[in-house]
Amino acid sequence: MGAQAPQWLLTSFIDAMQQIGATATETDLEHEGADLMQRWNAPNRQLHNVRRLMNTLTHIDEIASSAHDPDILRVAAWYHGAFLNKALEIKLGGFQANFAATRCIDHAHNRLTNLGVADEVVARIDELIAFLTRHRAPRSDFDAQVLVDADLAGLACSPQDYKKLRTSLRAELSELDDLQFVKARLALVKKLLSYETIYQSPLGSAWENTARANLEVELTRLDREKAQLCAATPTEDADDSDDSDDVEEVEDDSVTSTGTLIIKRRSIKKRIPVVSPDNEVTSTGVLPRKIEDLHNTDEDEEATSSLESAVESLDLPNAD
Repeated sequence: MGAQAPQWLLTSFIDAMQQIGATATETDLEHEGADLMQRWNAPNRQLHNVRRLMNTLTHIDEIASSAHDPDILRVAAWYHGAFLNKALEIKLGGFQANFAATRCIDHAHNRLTNLGVADEVVARIDELIAFLTRHRAPRSDFDAQVLVDADLAGLACSPQDYKKLRTSLRAELSELDDLQFVKARLALVKKLLSYETIYQSPLGSAWENTARANLEVELTRLDREKAQLCAATPTEDADDSDDSDDVEEVEDDSVTSTGTLIIKRRSIKKRIPVVSPDNEVTSTGVLPRKIEDLHNTDEDEEATSSLESAVESLDLPNAD
């Protein structure tokens, strides 16, 4: 369930909007912020709620000294949660990986434009939301690195809190069966561990060791759970091309301080995305808006399945 939003949260939204050049009245901005808070605090949000938003904004403040336009990052964080991306909906729709971010981007684009934000700033926020969904920013985009690191900062919590967060995430994705959930989480955990560093910004590196240790423990647990589930339903998993093992196993037998092998990415099986006709209506009744090709965001572009991408967009949140 969502947390009660403090008054300062709405004030901070209005301030950030004014700083990025919104020309709407303060009353209109207040109504917009209230609408976003209501979305973040929807009853079905076991985990991605106002508490998550507040923690992300706090983490942005912690590492914002290396950003050029922190208010743009704050606004992107607000709109990133305008819709809760439901994994099963994405999976059944058969959409390409970046569809998970489409509704949030469309909503942000339309609302920010109506509130008088300049076109170039709106386009920048669209781009930042897409980076948040990918959990990776371009090497040369320092502001995007700050935002993505702040969003992933919740991985660097205590083992006890990490367990609670994983439990909440599972509850939030209750429409997935256990095998679907485990395989999708495996894909994301392996991808994060494959990076040389999870956090890209200079100050975000302080979270690296704790986050990596948590992910390594989760990886071991997920591998065990998957083996048990597949043993119970062997025929279902036998020909599953949407396996989480897209990341090749180990490079150089590197071992961490916890005794767990570090997974390095070598290659990714490329999947051909499903492309809908330009005028086709999706299962949500929304025409997908094309997102700019962001294929240069990192060493390798992840052509993940639609299910994996949807769960990636529901990464483990920030700890309280």
